[in-house]
Amino acid sequence: MGDPTSQFMETAPSQVTGPAGRAELGATVATKAAASPSGTVPKQPVSIKRTMALVLIAALGMYIMSLTLGTALSLRLAAVDPASKETSYGMAVSISSLLLLVTIPLTGALSDRTAGRFGRRRPWIIGGLVPALLAAAVIGTVPSTPVIVAAYVVALVSAQAAFNAYAVIPIEALPDNKRARVMGAMGMAGALAMSAGSYLAAWLVDAPLLMMCVPVLLALVCSIPLLVLYKDPAKTRAELPPLDLKGLAKSFLVDPRKHPNFAWAWVSRFLAGIAMTALFAYFIFFLMDGLGMPIAEAGKSAGLLTLISAPVSILFFTASGWLSDKMGRRKPFVIGAALLMATALVIGATATSFEQFVVAWIIFAMGQAMYLTVDLALCAAVLPDARDTGKDMAVFSLALSIPNIIVPAAAPAILAIGSGHNYGFLWFAAAALCAMGSITVTFIKGVR
Repeated sequence: MGDPTSQFMETAPSQVTGPAGRAELGATVATKAAASPSGTVPKQPVSIKRTMALVLIAALGMYIMSLTLGTALSLRLAAVDPASKETSYGMAVSISSLLLLVTIPLTGALSDRTAGRFGRRRPWIIGGLVPALLAAAVIGTVPSTPVIVAAYVVALVSAQAAFNAYAVIPIEALPDNKRARVMGAMGMAGALAMSAGSYLAAWLVDAPLLMMCVPVLLALVCSIPLLVLYKDPAKTRAELPPLDLKGLAKSFLVDPRKHPNFAWAWVSRFLAGIAMTALFAYFIFFLMDGLGMPIAEAGKSAGLLTLISAPVSILFFTASGWLSDKMGRRKPFVIGAALLMATALVIGATATSFEQFVVAWIIFAMGQAMYLTVDLALCAAVLPDARDTGKDMAVFSLALSIPNIIVPAAAPAILAIGSGHNYGFLWFAAAALCAMGSITVTFIKGVR
């Protein structure tokens, strides 16, 4: 939703590790992420295959929601406020992303500490999707920019809380040696969802209420099998870490001296997040302002782009995860993925036709698919506290959420350079930062 792709795929599945962040790739979830506070190892789910299927069905709906709402917001603002669409969009994304700095870790920690017969994750999934649906309805019915911005903030925070709770499930349920493949399959679902979502937004552009609400409804429907059939482990209050808000606030700041691997991985993610946000938050406006497309054509072209890149994304999501697990290597894949994204941004910055932009889009899809698959597995090896999986995962997701504050806030000034609509300069700068992120990965120790 500011950067729709990264903002959710990033917070999707990730991470767990031992106290020093030096977990081995072959370690199991029992010894890394699922150890209870008492030191005992909880039992694996009765059927890992069933859990994988439930997670993937929910992933399709969750990603359709996340990857469509960002596009839908762009189209909605372009129709309601065409003269100031970039500024209005930047305001909506920056404010909501600023709030997420607090709400993402807080809801993750509260989810970790939720006790009851419904489990820890299920209440947060339902409790996030329902208000997101109501806020989406407001966006689709009220033709007022301030109201749209306010409703978007509510929708984003609520949807993110639901997605965060959902994203922990594959981490708690699956062993380490299957995670990268599952992340790849989830990424494949995301690629399909992105294409379907873009066409959905373009198809419903003249029916704004449906354009905003249908994606959230699909997330609800696709999550029902998971909500009903997944055995979300219920915890007693004695088994849960205590909720100390002051200590919790301090824990959000991970000491890089104690956990340098976490810090370097976080910085790399942050720089990659800038690249993702810069492209996905502004490519529709580039189609309008840079290539001269009207709103409806830009929406359809966005759908075509995702359709063209979907097979590429599926291939790279699947193959990179499988190869990474097979080779026992993470860092070479993450470095290569960051460089691919940087290259794509340079090509996009110099594009003067839709065909040229298609080339940039496909290359970026290759890099992003590889990055979001293998970097999540890399993150799984460097989280500091096994008992706070949800909170720690949420802190990691901030690396891709913070760019949704910085990029939209800085973009209007950057775009105004020269004769205006300077998307080239914006994407050149993002490419340089993404390339720098590939360097920081080399400083991570204990993970190949």
